Amino acid sequence: MHARLGWAMALGLAVGAVATAGVATNETVRYDPYFIGYQSEPAMDYGGRTLASLDAAVSRAVWGDGVWRPRIYIALFCENYVGGFLSVVQHETLGHGGRAREFGLDPSYSFGADLSGSTSIGRDPKNNLQNIVLAGAGMEADGVLAQRLLRDLYTGDGADGAVIPMLAFAKLDFTVYCLSTPNPSDKPNDFRDAYRDGNDVAYYMVSRQAQRTGGDPADVWNNRYTINFNDPRLSALYDDLQTAAAWNLADPAFLAAAYGYVVDHAIRREERVRPPVVPLGGDFGLTAGTRAFAGPDTVTRFVDLYLLTPGPLVQVYGRILDSSIDTAMGYGAAVNEIPLGKSVWLSGGVDFWQNPDSLERLENGNGWNAVGEVNTLFAGRVGVSVKVGAKSDGYFPGTPLDSGVYGGAGVLFAF
Repeated sequence: MHARLGWAMALGLAVGAVATAGVATNETVRYDPYFIGYQSEPAMDYGGRTLASLDAAVSRAVWGDGVWRPRIYIALFCENYVGGFLSVVQHETLGHGGRAREFGLDPSYSFGADLSGSTSIGRDPKNNLQNIVLAGAGMEADGVLAQRLLRDLYTGDGADGAVIPMLAFAKLDFTVYCLSTPNPSDKPNDFRDAYRDGNDVAYYMVSRQAQRTGGDPADVWNNRYTINFNDPRLSALYDDLQTAAAWNLADPAFLAAAYGYVVDHAIRREERVRPPVVPLGGDFGLTAGTRAFAGPDTVTRFVDLYLLTPGPLVQVYGRILDSSIDTAMGYGAAVNEIPLGKSVWLSGGVDFWQNPDSLERLENGNGWNAVGEVNTLFAGRVGVSVKVGAKSDGYFPGTPLDSGVYGGAGVLFAF
């Protein structure tokens, strides 16, 4: 995490905490706890979790207690603007920046009030694998953030409605980028311009072509690479990305969350939202989700099934990894917030996948990932969060490329 950004987050959380300190009695915590933490690079999950807390803190500070109704339009504007801006921060500093720090490339950032952002690096990528992963990392980080926020909304009694705009911006990042990228077959000049202007998807596609053809990674990064528009794999990859973009958008769990934001939060003015699900009787329910990521030599699509229970949220998923010449499958399961007594909650998940054959020849064989997380909140006020994972070598969204152990830790506090 960028040092100055970390101090800004801490200040924002402190302001939000002071602004909302009077809204709860000693017996009742009205909002989800604030979180600020650190994670080994690329830090997409815990970095995004910290940004989500900053988003909630700022939104609460705007309308506070007792002024929600007369300031509804200001509150909604703030929630959407701040959520959008912080999703851009996630995209740049914890996406492109997170992977750049992982590779030792010395990133720096710039942001605009128009929700624009950019990342620069102090060293050229060493190879086209780094180019590919850097290109997709912004969308990857937003996808990781969206998954964390979506999971929180379906756990327990839901989550703060104020963070749903942040979820929407993060969730739609992949889809908007893919759908707004010119087709290299129909508009080669526009596609070339998009690549030279820093369009992430165009840059990702060009980087994968350069990996296949042995292009110089420095030329790719510095926009000097000559694109081969006669390459049939370039068009095939574009089609894969468009399919994934539509898949990512057609997410029932996300669309239900958007409905909950409009109906429950904006119209009914309820502060907490738990999106509608298919009822199974009692406190049990069922919903489904979709998501997509752009990996080193595959475009990968997930389909998630969520079982809501009176306690933890149970998730199972299937995954398609498409390299344009071959496909393979992946599977996984996770449980979110198993209560261990009154002050400790355990979460964990496992992932397995097979890498398909590809012309990029960057990954092969089988891969796995396992992660566990413990959250504590003592006396309903202060606690810690610790996350530890281990994985095989290769790409899995939000985790280091290399095999080994990764983790993070942070503090939780509520008012």
